[in-house]
Amino acid sequence: MGVMREPFDVVVAGAGLGGLASALALVGSGHRVALVEAHTEVGGKVAVARVEGREIDCGPTVLTMRPVFEELFAAAGLRLDDHVELLPLDLLARHAWPDGSVLDLFADEAATTEAIAAFAGAREAQGYRRYASYSAKLLDRLEEPFLRHDNGGLARLLWRAGPRRMAGLARVDFARTMWRALGEFFADPRLRQLFARYATYYGSSPFSAPATLNLISRVEQRGVWAVRGGMIALARAIAAAFVAKGGTLLTAAWVERLATERGRVCAVHLGDGTQLRCRQVVFNGDPQQLTSGRLGDTVRHAVRTSRAPASLSAMTWSMMARPRGLELAYHTVCFSADYADEFAALFDRKRVPANPTVYLCAPDRIAGIPQGSERLFCLINAPAGAHAHAQDDESTCRAQMEQCLSSCGLTLNASSPEVWATPQTFGARFPGTQGAIYGTATHGALAPFRRYRSATRVANLWLVGGAIHPGAGLPMVTLGGLSVARSIHADLGLTRPSAPAAICGGISTVSTTVGASPSR
Repeated sequence: MGVMREPFDVVVAGAGLGGLASALALVGSGHRVALVEAHTEVGGKVAVARVEGREIDCGPTVLTMRPVFEELFAAAGLRLDDHVELLPLDLLARHAWPDGSVLDLFADEAATTEAIAAFAGAREAQGYRRYASYSAKLLDRLEEPFLRHDNGGLARLLWRAGPRRMAGLARVDFARTMWRALGEFFADPRLRQLFARYATYYGSSPFSAPATLNLISRVEQRGVWAVRGGMIALARAIAAAFVAKGGTLLTAAWVERLATERGRVCAVHLGDGTQLRCRQVVFNGDPQQLTSGRLGDTVRHAVRTSRAPASLSAMTWSMMARPRGLELAYHTVCFSADYADEFAALFDRKRVPANPTVYLCAPDRIAGIPQGSERLFCLINAPAGAHAHAQDDESTCRAQMEQCLSSCGLTLNASSPEVWATPQTFGARFPGTQGAIYGTATHGALAPFRRYRSATRVANLWLVGGAIHPGAGLPMVTLGGLSVARSIHADLGLTRPSAPAAICGGISTVSTTVGASPSR
């Protein structure tokens, strides 16, 4: 067994955005940090497919909550703008329905109000103005006391808010569903369907998610940016900054087990036999890897086994194609005709909907309308889980996707074989998730308080990622990484370094390996 000569203050296992954020913030605070990633590329769910020699984002496609990423780089004494180029999107998304109607949402609230008035009338535009005010208040009431702190439950949130903000927290609308709340603002079923789609940002159903998730609309209204070079450029920039600050980055190195001594994590054992001795560990992966024993029996009790339903997974296609018909925007959503049945299929019947909503990203549209084939990323929601229906194969789902696009006036002529992914692909790439992209679904009034905490029952072991509070999405996991970094920095500042034992306790377990995404 190889042992690195100098022990690290922190080992971060997993280089998704949460792991990258905690690693950069910690090395920026002067700590010795190793970042370990099982794949050859950093980014986690910020990933790319390569088609005809070009990279296509096949995970997150835009950046929101820009100040969070400015805060991350500032934690290392750096400026965000010196490392990535952000391109603001004036047109947030284009939305189309089978009846031929089309509606654009804009970064400018007044422009969106005018578009809705032309689309559905003055009363619906007035409803949108009320909705925009409502969602803004939700975000204002929860951002500081809830999103920027570890999840200590409802009582802890109320204590943190204090008397001044207590009344506001009583109005965060967690007792009714998102779908029901939207009915208060919109009579037009298309608008209700459009704003309900924000539940899918958390991998959830608007018919079960608390109305609190309407705050996501306000997050987007604050600004949306594309990243020059794709979202992978952001992940690469964070990793490069981490290394430049003195961090140790190990890729193609999977974690076999976490070793403990006297109930505290003291080392990370890699699949090649390397032992990384450390004082703290940040695990950027699914918590079920801990409870299943994949990372060693001594950390099985670190977190509880969750009984919450899995979040959504997806079927995705990355391609070079020539679109015809409906003019694409950077983001385009083609809606299904029956939203209630779509989510019943996903969460009740555990099937890919026969009539799915389709999301498309056309990154080349940032520079105008391309001539010839362009990069496209297409996604439909799919259920997570180990028992997929045999009928939900790629070719069937692709035909259903094409049918939805056709009903909205759009056809795609692919110019080469596509790269596609399924819930099984995501489950293999991210062990423990069973393909769920967003952790657990946020269903029920108290679901946000049941997300995993970053602190665990094992001393010096911390969690970050989409399954961990404050939740899925790049800003949320980045906030989680920053929060963990602050906690570790405070903890290390209160303790004196001591040389860990060269060999620590723990039982080795077999690591799960990951295969490549299939190509069509």
